[in-house]
Amino acid sequence: MSTPVTARPSTISRLNRVSGICLVLGGITFIAGGATHPGDSGEGDKVQQLHDMLVQPSWYPSHALLLLSMGLFTAGIFAISRRDLGKSMAAATKVAAAIGALATVGMAAHLFAALEADSLAAGQPTTISTMQTWNETIVDTLWALSIVVLAVAGGLTRTVGNRVTLPLGLVGGLAYALASATIAFTDRFDPLFPVGSLIGIWAAAAGVVAMTRK
Repeated sequence: MSTPVTARPSTISRLNRVSGICLVLGGITFIAGGATHPGDSGEGDKVQQLHDMLVQPSWYPSHALLLLSMGLFTAGIFAISRRDLGKSMAAATKVAAAIGALATVGMAAHLFAALEADSLAAGQPTTISTMQTWNETIVDTLWALSIVVLAVAGGLTRTVGNRVTLPLGLVGGLAYALASATIAFTDRFDPLFPVGSLIGIWAAAAGVVAMTRK
């Protein structure tokens, strides 16, 4: 009696599963990290407001979640880039994965910014706070815009999510990008950060779509 041979999952199926799991977990941790992010008193300049956040006990758990989410987003997008995509989508996913890797490094530095809380108490910027400003205004903005590109292009081509998930990534990404790009200069667009949590919902939904693909 011969033993039945079980076919191994195809490379595409494995990549869909890996990317899906990473995006779902990344979306959940992104939302959780944003929901627990410490707020500031709204008084003083940007350096003083940063100090208000750094000394709160929620700083480390919140940013540990955000760091994990960035890593998961990057891993999920990289897995998507390994699939057989069209030339334009392949390029878009590779660029997004590279930006995601840079944003992950930036978030790691952001996590440990609290170590300089005492130095900021006098209201003077420090090396880490200066690096954080550049990271938020440039790297985080680019990361959010890369999500917009993936959400729109991926949704239209059904390679990353679909037309239902597209508006979530588009609105969330644009809101997060605008809030990040201006955070060092004005508080006016800070309320857009909660809207940016739609990125997490987009990722989770796109991840589910990926896992259900054959």
